[in-house]
Amino acid sequence: RVSSLLQGSHAREAGAVVIHVPTGRILAWASVDPAGRDMASQAYAPPASIFKVVTATALVERAHVPLEARQCYVGGERTARVADLRPNGAGVGVKCEALYTALGYSRNLVVGGLARRHLDSEALETTARMLGMGGEIPIDVEVDKGRVQVPSDEEGLVRAAAGFGAGKMSPLEAAYMMAIIARGGSRPVLHLIDTPGASATDAGQAMRPSTARALTRMLEVTVREGTCAKVFRDVRGRPPFNRMRIAAKTGTLARSDPRRLYSWFTSFAPADRPEIAVAVMLANDERWWQKGNQVGREVLRAYFEGKRASTPRRPR
Repeated sequence: RVSSLLQGSHAREAGAVVIHVPTGRILAWASVDPAGRDMASQAYAPPASIFKVVTATALVERAHVPLEARQCYVGGERTARVADLRPNGAGVGVKCEALYTALGYSRNLVVGGLARRHLDSEALETTARMLGMGGEIPIDVEVDKGRVQVPSDEEGLVRAAAGFGAGKMSPLEAAYMMAIIARGGSRPVLHLIDTPGASATDAGQAMRPSTARALTRMLEVTVREGTCAKVFRDVRGRPPFNRMRIAAKTGTLARSDPRRLYSWFTSFAPADRPEIAVAVMLANDERWWQKGNQVGREVLRAYFEGKRASTPRRPR
């Protein structure tokens, strides 16, 4: 089903991974690529705003920044420049926003500005590797490793923290990041090969449980009112999404060489009782048919509708 959803997106290249959160078992591993590459595990695309999850994790876990911490700025809808940061709300056109909602709305300058004040390049790179981006992922097959590159200069750090860095990420790494948060900060051991009798194990803690809970709250904003609200609005209130809390993050970035519009969606659901972690990456041409959050929504729908259909009904 996931493969057909990727094919139906008409993306030039695409990859998706679905992880069963409680056990670490890989439920789906799908790829679309004319060159025959495995796009599920290929560190091919820039992480775009998915990297904001790394930044938010480092802010809460390492710098102990509260979710109420605010950053003021002007402009910044599609950029992240130090010149657009402001120390307070004074001035024409100045806006201020808290970290709590900045992740769900993907506010570049709020996330980047808080990183400038509280973090350095080493903190961001170390956090990224702990979450699976550019680090070791415990899995029973050989996989590609992403690349993390955070400049130490102020301008470069702000841009990288907001998702404009030069790194590369795979759908497997994005899904693994979500699985860690969904498991309260523990790093699951993943199983692509179906081994009878295999039990759930973990490879240590990537963050405190309190940090994972804080990230979950921020990621729920994405679907409830942020960058995914419109895509999920037409299915809210209907099965299987009625009353379901969903944690998610989107990312979109245009790059040349090759010229692509990269579109990400990564999520876990239900947010309060996580069952699956999902990542979808679409590498679209400049004219696109679907974005990652649309395909990701259908991946979630396919899983939960399939589960509902297979659950025996109680006799009346």
